[in-house]
Amino acid sequence: MDRPTFPLIVHDDERTILRTALKTFRDDLGHEEHRVSAVVDELVARVPEVESTPLRLDAADMKVTWSALHALLNGTSHGQEEARTHIRALLDRMPGEHDVRAIDLDTELARRT
Repeated sequence: MDRPTFPLIVHDDERTILRTALKTFRDDLGHEEHRVSAVVDELVARVPEVESTPLRLDAADMKVTWSALHALLNGTSHGQEEARTHIRALLDRMPGEHDVRAIDLDTELARRT
């Protein structure tokens, strides 16, 4: 059964920041979080090369992507305003905080198996 997906448009000038957010998030994960690491690796590989192709996110992908972007946003300084602008733009195109926080990542990961 196909899971519903959310189409995230990643503009050309945002591609690098999205990959950076995901890779940095993965680097911060512990060894026991191998299932989340696998989601991150798969997401990095699926970031489209052209902005006309949306990155299709299921609920687990969305939670991980949103969390990675927020972690990077919190880790950037005001001197990195261009990066912060790109992160905010990506987050603005995603569902809101309450919707994403309501996603139970463990449940969504279990549905994938």
